[in-house]
Amino acid sequence: MKPLRLAFKLLAAFLLLVVLLVGAGVVLVNTKAFQQRVLRQTTQMLSERLQTQVSIDSVDIRFMAQQLRLYGLHVADQQQRPLLTVRQAGVDVDISELLGNKVSIKDVELSGARALLLKPSKDSVSNFQFIIDAFKKQPKAKRDTTVAPRKRIQFDIHSVRLNDIQVTYNQLSLQLAQALIKGRKGKYQAQAQLQLATDNHKPRKNAGKPKRGFFDVGHLDVTCHFKAAIDASERDTLRFNLSELQARDSITGIDIRNLQAQVRLAGKKLLLNNVQVQQKHTQLHIAHAAMQLPSKRDSIPLSFSTGPIAGTVYLQDISRAFAPVLSKFALPLQLSCTMSGSQDVLSFRQVKVGTADKRLAIAATGDITNLKSKEKLTVLFHVNRMTAKSGIKERIISQFPVKRLMMAQLHNLGNISYVGSFRVIRKEERFWGTLGTAVGSLKFLFWLDERNKYVVGNASTQKLHFGKVMGMKDVGPLAAKADFKIDISKPRTAVMRRKLGGKLPIGAVNATIHDCSYKGVHVRNIDVTVNSNGAEATGDVIQRGNWRDISCSFSFTDTNQMHKLKVNRGRMKFHKMSDEAKQAKRERKEARKAERQAKRDAKKAEKAAKKETKKAEKPNKKSFLFF
Repeated sequence: MKPLRLAFKLLAAFLLLVVLLVGAGVVLVNTKAFQQRVLRQTTQMLSERLQTQVSIDSVDIRFMAQQLRLYGLHVADQQQRPLLTVRQAGVDVDISELLGNKVSIKDVELSGARALLLKPSKDSVSNFQFIIDAFKKQPKAKRDTTVAPRKRIQFDIHSVRLNDIQVTYNQLSLQLAQALIKGRKGKYQAQAQLQLATDNHKPRKNAGKPKRGFFDVGHLDVTCHFKAAIDASERDTLRFNLSELQARDSITGIDIRNLQAQVRLAGKKLLLNNVQVQQKHTQLHIAHAAMQLPSKRDSIPLSFSTGPIAGTVYLQDISRAFAPVLSKFALPLQLSCTMSGSQDVLSFRQVKVGTADKRLAIAATGDITNLKSKEKLTVLFHVNRMTAKSGIKERIISQFPVKRLMMAQLHNLGNISYVGSFRVIRKEERFWGTLGTAVGSLKFLFWLDERNKYVVGNASTQKLHFGKVMGMKDVGPLAAKADFKIDISKPRTAVMRRKLGGKLPIGAVNATIHDCSYKGVHVRNIDVTVNSNGAEATGDVIQRGNWRDISCSFSFTDTNQMHKLKVNRGRMKFHKMSDEAKQAKRERKEARKAERQAKRDAKKAEKAAKKETKKAEKPNKKSFLFF
């Protein structure tokens, strides 16, 4: 019994010694002196490793509570500028499963952090590159196959709390007011509130350009709030279920009231499903989309494609950002299309735009190319079919804050159909195609010269009831072609309006009427010129003949009252036949002569054929004599 009792005493003494040592260690760890020593050694090690100034105001280590708090971290860059400051950082851990190579991090907290990241140019080195280099992983030595590899410690983070975080990178500033991530074993719930701002210290691109939208990547001020579920439990796969996102830019006016999406990142592929976008009025749904992320190492370029995109669009929702002229465009449009593209091209297919009542219907395809070049950027769309029924034209124009010129003539066209294309290159928009109306069809080509501020183009028709369009009962259908040039410069037109007043467009038209009727009389080959100063349009009509020219002049002040057209007395001028007219006359004479000769030859051939037919039908007299 004595040896056994002695053994128990020795064991109790040993356990007491262990407890005393652990207790002493715990007390020692929790003393300020020990913590300050650890703090000095840590800052010295970091300063030597980073070759820059590192300081920490204080630390608070609570061994029994398994808590670590750090206060006042300051890291300077190699030019001694403040690179990183942290007011407070803390970690609560649970090392009870450490023997099983597991560490549970119950809580991570970071507040009052400021980071100033600088990279002056593409070729320069960033001010934080030295930190990346200092902690870069060294090449692994060849593993000894005779020794079993050590198991890696697995970390399970329960929650991460971020407050008052600000990161500045050149002209970009990101402020994270608060963020919370909670979960276990790779599955988390996240929510955050942040602000993103950019300032390139240059005037906005629309400064002094009221027609241009406010969107400018150099001037943004976006506030954002989102909630999401994150699943990182699968290896090499990240799932992100965005249940709620609101984002608003106070400068450009872009206002996303809600955005929902299911996202999966697998390797270099980003897959989206069931994307819902809601603005103030606009609502869009994207069934699915896929994006191939670029990789320089594998020489893989960026590319993407979408499934059907459908919804109701209100153009006024994007007016401030991209087109102020659409600020009053409250007409709801039904949109459907698919998209695909790369770093340099955007393609739109199966584009359908229209109103719910089918009074407007457009089917088109298009591409935007040379996205990287401001000078070569090109928008090209082919309109396969467009129909606009009576009334919708006027309603669409009423959505724009522009002067409504020639609205009566537009109404007289009735239902409109269009097949054609339009192309937009820097400072020029070009439109061409065939316009069908209730009063005839018209082929046209015109372009907007944004540099010189003119609309220039031409048009032609085989049959157009011009009198019905202009409200001139005496004018019948015409076949004609015309060239026109209209001044759209606001400064120039404003000067003319102040001087002369008026409501007419300012410009010139030169036309050739191949055939037309006036008061029942057919006239052909008429040249018409019209010049308008905005208050009055004057013109000349001339019919050229071989020996004489008949002409007259006219004027009007209002396209809505063409019945008040003033026509001056006609003039007739006799002249010698021009060389061109003589040559044309000879050619016509030769053509008529050749035509008459061809008719005579045809008649002779016809007579000869009939004669041969009759001869073949007569009975052979010699055969009768034989019998």
